[in-house]
Amino acid sequence: MRMAFVAVCLCTAMGMVAPAFAEPQSGTVTWEKWAFEWEVYGNQSLVLSDVKYDGEAVLSKASLPVIRVKYEREWPWYHPYSWFGIGRSNGRCGPFQDRITWKHLVPVPGCGDKVCTRSYMVSGVKWLEIGVYARIGEYHLYHAWYLSELGEIRPVLQSRGLSCNTTHQHHPYWRLDFGVAGEDRDQVFEYTDGTTDEGWGAGWHKYTNEVNAVKDPPKHRRWFVRDSQTGHGLWVLPGDGYPPLMSDGVPQSGFSELDMGVRRYNSEEDTGWIFGARGDLGYLNGEGIQEKDVVFWYTAHLPHDAAMGPAAWLAVGPVLKVQR
Repeated sequence: MRMAFVAVCLCTAMGMVAPAFAEPQSGTVTWEKWAFEWEVYGNQSLVLSDVKYDGEAVLSKASLPVIRVKYEREWPWYHPYSWFGIGRSNGRCGPFQDRITWKHLVPVPGCGDKVCTRSYMVSGVKWLEIGVYARIGEYHLYHAWYLSELGEIRPVLQSRGLSCNTTHQHHPYWRLDFGVAGEDRDQVFEYTDGTTDEGWGAGWHKYTNEVNAVKDPPKHRRWFVRDSQTGHGLWVLPGDGYPPLMSDGVPQSGFSELDMGVRRYNSEEDTGWIFGARGDLGYLNGEGIQEKDVVFWYTAHLPHDAAMGPAAWLAVGPVLKVQR
């Protein structure tokens, strides 16, 4: 299902003035069956934590540590112009690692606050939106979480702007820390049409160690993370894209080469993004993840054709569905 409201949220006029009082950088939300904490934390954008649906834990923490950007034309890494983002008149710039912090935020158009919370109906279903609007250089970035009364979460990144008049891709990396029951008992499964039965049913494969993987749209690949004792969990489904995009994109060879990664939770790895603009997701140490506290990374790939100009909003993001 395509969410028509996503692109609508930022179609109002710009030029809002920030309130004179200091806005809170954290808070608590209880809405319909959902309850969670939120915070604009470090350089991890708008973070949700202790997320519960109908009184049951769904996510321990959900964040967006980085948006990597790769231009078709760039300066070599050793050229000083690469470090300071100059020389853009000839179309060369990047790559970049955009990390949203509180200082990047401006009031959300049509809302007035730097952290905007609002609800509405879409096709008869109630939705809650909580989002932040960031300005980083020439980029306008709207990062939001959309939660439905029926148990769906849609992390969405919207972007517009050109640092150089050159085609490029934005690669947002969402980090989903499960710890569903607060104990080491998460299980991660991959489902792919047409694969053999390994003991979990046709098409199902259980991950036993840390892994990276890519989407397989013709075979409807998707993932399911569950609590080993209750069987309750969360589907992670590749997004269908938001018009004019038709999907969450494809990995970019030599730069952002994965769609997802599963890692065993380690507190020292929960420090934001440490791999730079040119480094892809690390922490792949081969650790066992069976019945452990796991972290699921999901990466989308947002293509921006320079011919579209700097004013076109584009959006990507996965679909998360609660399973009970």
